[in-house]
Amino acid sequence: MNRRPGGSGEYRKGGSTGRRTLLRRIAGVAGLGGVAGCVAPTTNDPPVRERSVAELGLPPDVCEEDVSGDPGIYAVVDPAFEGDWSGLAIPDRYDALTDDVGVVGLERDGRARAYPLPVLWHHEIVNDDFGGPTMVTYCPLCRSGVVADRRVAGRTRDFLVSGLLWTPPRLQTRIREDDGTVFGADRSGEAEVRNQGNLVTYDRDTRSYWSQLLAEAICGPLQGAELRIRPSTVATWGEWRADHPDTEVLLPPPHSGTVAPR
Repeated sequence: MNRRPGGSGEYRKGGSTGRRTLLRRIAGVAGLGGVAGCVAPTTNDPPVRERSVAELGLPPDVCEEDVSGDPGIYAVVDPAFEGDWSGLAIPDRYDALTDDVGVVGLERDGRARAYPLPVLWHHEIVNDDFGGPTMVTYCPLCRSGVVADRRVAGRTRDFLVSGLLWTPPRLQTRIREDDGTVFGADRSGEAEVRNQGNLVTYDRDTRSYWSQLLAEAICGPLQGAELRIRPSTVATWGEWRADHPDTEVLLPPPHSGTVAPR
């Protein structure tokens, strides 16, 4: 099994690390192309506006887009758990929970929970409360997973699927991979992260947009806030259950409750 360390990204309004701030400024200047060249600005030149993180990714106007009325992807907001799926009526859209199916595993205070990739593949976000408010996210296009505390600015937030996609700057994605914020997975376990159209989630309270790969709010009232990453493990169901015989496992809908964007 592959153990994933927790990150150190505590919530901070507009408070990115020094390295992140420097990268943004470099990217903002680079975005001017060859217009500036090596010519020093004159006193008549307008001030150079530092571009936001959202503007550095693709599409740069993502903050102007509305939440999709019905993207067909519904976040789990009322998760249910059992020891396994035996004896339950499971819809055909979900792969059977066999030993070779990939799961994201969490451990808290001697307890264990598994979130099967076939469920995350269809719902992308699970709002849970396991040792505190927890969010388990997965983007099938990017094969990227992030597990985080869903408390932001002293309040527990529900996160939903916006139906939008946004690709972060490649360098920032690599930083997040290196610091353990994001991990790669597919339906059978570990995989490489792809830097392409990434899940944009939003919190129901403020409707701020969040980049799943960056675990950061890129638009809205909470722009600049970062989620605190929680430790997680990528394994197969067989491996996880062998190491955690008393584990609980997430049940797919309709056993778990979901909600559409609104």
